Amino acid sequence: MLADAVAQCKGAVRLHIGCGSRIFDGYINVDGDYMAGTPGVTIHDITKPFPLSDSSVDEILSVHVIEHIMRDRVQAMIAEWHRILRPGGFVAVEWPDFLKMCQEVVRNPTCLLPDADRRLQKRSILGIYGDNLRYPDPVMWHKWGYSEESLIYMFRQHGFSRCRAEPNLHSKTTNDSRVVAYK
Repeated sequence: MLADAVAQCKGAVRLHIGCGSRIFDGYINVDGDYMAGTPGVTIHDITKPFPLSDSSVDEILSVHVIEHIMRDRVQAMIAEWHRILRPGGFVAVEWPDFLKMCQEVVRNPTCLLPDADRRLQKRSILGIYGDNLRYPDPVMWHKWGYSEESLIYMFRQHGFSRCRAEPNLHSKTTNDSRVVAYK
């Protein structure tokens, strides 16, 4: 249970939200029911309120997750992140940047061909929609697209004081982006 994992934490409380099979040391790795039984993963629906006290988390990391969440749930999710973060705490989000992916499609329209280079497709059309051949479960399909500007705007709407784009630390393609927002 997430509250138990946080209570047992020694030092900074760092959540890796939507971890999937990527388990990061030093984090409480959190994901939904579809990851039940995976060693090192604490199960919690990340679109629902967290069973944690206000201002109880130091850091939230979300890598290639936000694009998988229905857009009507993202605003509440960001508000919840703000609630559980301590003052001075931060959230770092990395994702396939929709604007960069669209620009790649315009530069290289051959990415739309079924036999196009896989690396080109990953940084363009697959970054927009997700790869339903490799990941047939609809939970893995991309539900909405974000740019650096749109995520910074949403974080500011929810009370984050400092927001900035930074170089990716966990990127999958050159068209990924990272935004860090501080409470």
